[in-house]
Amino acid sequence: MSHRVQKQQPQRTCTRTYTNYTSFKPYLRSDFNERCGYCDDRDVYSGGVRGYQIDHFKPKKYFPDFEKEYQNLVYSCPFCNRAKWDKWQEPDGFIDPCSDEYDQHLKRDDRGKISYITSPRGKYIWENLKLYLKRHELLWMIDKLQTQSDELDKYLSILGEGHELEIEILREFRRVQQEIKRYTNIFYSEI
Repeated sequence: MSHRVQKQQPQRTCTRTYTNYTSFKPYLRSDFNERCGYCDDRDVYSGGVRGYQIDHFKPKKYFPDFEKEYQNLVYSCPFCNRAKWDKWQEPDGFIDPCSDEYDQHLKRDDRGKISYITSPRGKYIWENLKLYLKRHELLWMIDKLQTQSDELDKYLSILGEGHELEIEILREFRRVQQEIKRYTNIFYSEI
């Protein structure tokens, strides 16, 4: 089964203007769900907002007029930003990660591995952003485990409300526990 690369599609909402594009970082962080626009790794795994960078989707080297345009900025992990850097190819190059089209060219499998769907465009993005790196898969697994742990905490916090609810919580507990074990085994076999 394949999934979207991004857990939640980012949307640029900031309407402010700044003379320095780095002033947009807090807005980008929020609009990109605290995740890299390209690989969807959470910023917490690379030092949070301090470790994350701002990518110019259309590189300022070739498009200097877009340097301070919010619609051209992407909240990016240092790995994707450095891999993309000043690369640009028309017309079959990168796709804005805020676009619905992004998911037509890339996918993520049940283990978190990112692959391309289309060639040459999807393949171009996958290769040039180095989305094949194992780190993206492993960070996806860690994020999955954290989400499941949070789910479990939510269910456990309402445990005392009645027997029917307790039975439902125990069923959900078993499902989450099996999922955690599955991903933990994958993680340990890969490192």
